Amino acid sequence: MNWKMKEVVLTVILAVACGVLYLGWSTLWIPISALVGPVGAGFMFGIWIIASPIVAYIIRKPGAALIAEVAAAAVEMLTGSHFGLSALLIGVFQGLGAEIAFAIFGYKRYNVFTLMLSGALAAVGSIAYNLVANGLGYYTTQMFFLTLGIHVISGIVLGGLLAKVIVEALARTGVLNPYEIMKSRRKQGKPHAVATRM
Repeated sequence: MNWKMKEVVLTVILAVACGVLYLGWSTLWIPISALVGPVGAGFMFGIWIIASPIVAYIIRKPGAALIAEVAAAAVEMLTGSHFGLSALLIGVFQGLGAEIAFAIFGYKRYNVFTLMLSGALAAVGSIAYNLVANGLGYYTTQMFFLTLGIHVISGIVLGGLLAKVIVEALARTGVLNPYEIMKSRRKQGKPHAVATRM
């Protein structure tokens, strides 16, 4: 399925915005991790994957979730993330996890459940990256399930659900009228946007 130029431009804009957000979130993670430990700071995880559900929910095309997350991770890395190259590599794993959620439903189901599933599977991708990069002994059994559980919850809430809230807010302004999200709603007779000025 071909992408239109306006979809590419919007994806780039959102990826850059999310990448800058990721950088700020990474900086905030340092003191919070020092206070509550890396596991406790895991509740922050969901913000780092929000590019995937936001862009996929708007564009609704195969590859949107993966492309958005990798691009946002690249922006985070290039703007000086202390995670360095790993920020980009983990973005690939998280993007793949998020993409799977939409692929499961043939890229035809874009509801709150799918967005939440996208956040959850991105969390699984994140943990998978840690295992690949650091080896199977990186976690004890208890720490593995605890970390996975915290990341999944955060991915669902700060990734999937928050993405839904953000996109719906954008939709009400009318700026998303040219994109697939609003075209689908108009076909269903449920346009959730304000009219734009001529």
